[in-house]
Amino acid sequence: MSTRVYGVANNGATMKIELTEVEDKICKVLQGVSELIAQKRPDLPKIESRIAGGWVRDKLLGNECNDLDVAVNDMMGYEFATFVNEHLKNQGVATRNIAKIDSNPEKSKHLETATTKLFDRDVDFCNLRTEAYEPDSRIPSQITFGTPTEDAYRRDITINSLFYNVNTNEVEDFTERGIHDLIYGIIRTPLEPFETFHDDPLRVLRCIRFASRFNFQMTPELCEAAKHPQIKSALIHKISRERIGTEFDKMISGPYPLLALKLIQQLELYPIVMKAPEDISSGTVGSDQMAVDAVGAVTWLEQQETALTPSSKAEKRTMFLTASVLPFLDITVEQRNRFYPGVQSVLRDSIKTNNADIKTVSSIFQGIPVLVELAKENTQRQIKRAELGMIIRELKETWKTAIKCAAIKELLDVYPNAPWSNPKEIQIDNGVCQKYVDLIKRAEEYGITNCYEWKHLINGKRVAEVVGVRPGPDITGLLEVQMKWQLDNPDGTIEECEKMLSEYWANKKR
Repeated sequence: MSTRVYGVANNGATMKIELTEVEDKICKVLQGVSELIAQKRPDLPKIESRIAGGWVRDKLLGNECNDLDVAVNDMMGYEFATFVNEHLKNQGVATRNIAKIDSNPEKSKHLETATTKLFDRDVDFCNLRTEAYEPDSRIPSQITFGTPTEDAYRRDITINSLFYNVNTNEVEDFTERGIHDLIYGIIRTPLEPFETFHDDPLRVLRCIRFASRFNFQMTPELCEAAKHPQIKSALIHKISRERIGTEFDKMISGPYPLLALKLIQQLELYPIVMKAPEDISSGTVGSDQMAVDAVGAVTWLEQQETALTPSSKAEKRTMFLTASVLPFLDITVEQRNRFYPGVQSVLRDSIKTNNADIKTVSSIFQGIPVLVELAKENTQRQIKRAELGMIIRELKETWKTAIKCAAIKELLDVYPNAPWSNPKEIQIDNGVCQKYVDLIKRAEEYGITNCYEWKHLINGKRVAEVVGVRPGPDITGLLEVQMKWQLDNPDGTIEECEKMLSEYWANKKR
């Protein structure tokens, strides 16, 4: 087990590899496999296995990592894995099946990988390699066995290019920059950034993601390359929207979403990541600064510890996603003679998010202008139970998140010059926030926080009988009238409700 110290990381961790009991057992197995191959295949060069990439980086930063990727020289991963099982059998240890994952370039699997379990830990095996690219594709046109140095240099950033050699128990830094960049908090490509990004433009977004994950700084040369028109064009034409969406989701789900949005803006990538719909029928797309400010406002709310603070990891992600697309709040698109909120097109077509996200953000967008107005009304008079309740029923389980997002929109409108991109510097009074806190409190006082789950006292069939009409479009309106009455009359009976409906219908028909 290695006890060598490699320095102090940017996050203050003493950088060393301390293996868990299971990891130590795995490394001993891998050492034994190298000895077995040397005996059985003397025709081959010495086969060494190295744990690659993220596991090494995270270990040095003092974080645990469950992903074990093992790279071997001069042998395919699947063949090496079969030797692993042979060694285990020789030791009297139970083996697990080996799954061979064929290369799938469209899903960023550029070479064959073998996966199995060692002591109930998932382990992937692949060969050290070097790659060549065609000009119009991010998918390697040629992959061959490579040296550890070649493999390290073909990786996206230096801090991901580190190896842990299980035979020597040492961290290997073949780029001679990985350790340095962990110490100083730098995101840098092993090769010239333009070459790296031209080969695989997705790496621009990966650089942003890792910078925002670790709160590291990207080198000036990297930033200049990312802004180059050729790289932007390659990002548009060579990278699938699914891959862009995956990277973006990891950014807003990480520890520093605001840094991610600031970098996207600084690198002039917002219009590429969040491509505006082509069929806009009304509204104007806001600036990318609005997205940065909105994400900054969510970050600020996180620090306030009020009723507007995100209450869970899931809600925080929803708020960051909503804030990221706030520039499309007022956009409507027309498709096949039907009109839709523009944000649906952005989420569906630009970042390929799931239907649940599209539904949730669209619902929040629908609620923001209504809730802004209602919050204002509530400062002038006590809003009625039914007024708030019907909006909650419309927004369903997103109602509280929508209130928080409405607060964000008003904060940006009222304080447009506040330093939202630096939330710690923000000094504003709590008047705006209090309005929306009061809305949430009002719902709690009225006991209507889950009113979107309430059933009607009288079903549609009975409503038709009460007012003497056939089931049809009129019933929908009558059910809405009934629910408003239920909200304003929480102790009302079925008989009282039927009487109200009869009188309402009679008056409407006069």
